[in-house]
Amino acid sequence: MTFLEKQTDPTSPMHWRGDMQADYLYPNGWAGDRFFKNLRDKGTFLATRCPKCSKVLFPARLYCEDCFVEIPENNWIEVPTSGIVRLYTFAKLDAHWEPLEKPRCMALIDIEGTDGSILGVLDVEETDEDLTGLPVEALLRPVKEREGTMKDIVCFKPSV
Repeated sequence: MTFLEKQTDPTSPMHWRGDMQADYLYPNGWAGDRFFKNLRDKGTFLATRCPKCSKVLFPARLYCEDCFVEIPENNWIEVPTSGIVRLYTFAKLDAHWEPLEKPRCMALIDIEGTDGSILGVLDVEETDEDLTGLPVEALLRPVKEREGTMKDIVCFKPSV
């Protein structure tokens, strides 16, 4: 098969090995900017409540993902920085496939009072115990060190 030949069989995709540089820039947008400034300045999370279905969207959004309605300015609410572990895994390798000094727990955390979740590092030792349902609290950088980014959330600590 030549590279100019038309692909007609979807079960045998044309591919080649190699590296391709791909730089990404993901802007916060208006909602993300407000969320991160609030996190930096007040140390709390923001969510939005849909005026139609009452779903509490976290992280905050400008439009409801279910109803497709715009969220008015007065429907922004502060929500706790606490939640419950929905799922988790222990990573033993870094992004370059190198072994970590000690395993790191990555967890999806359902934020209290919302219909949303956030991915974060869970500050626990590797265990065979089931951590699903564990109550946790976000540990934030000290106020003077916050930048208004995800890095302001150091980790989530068990709140039991």
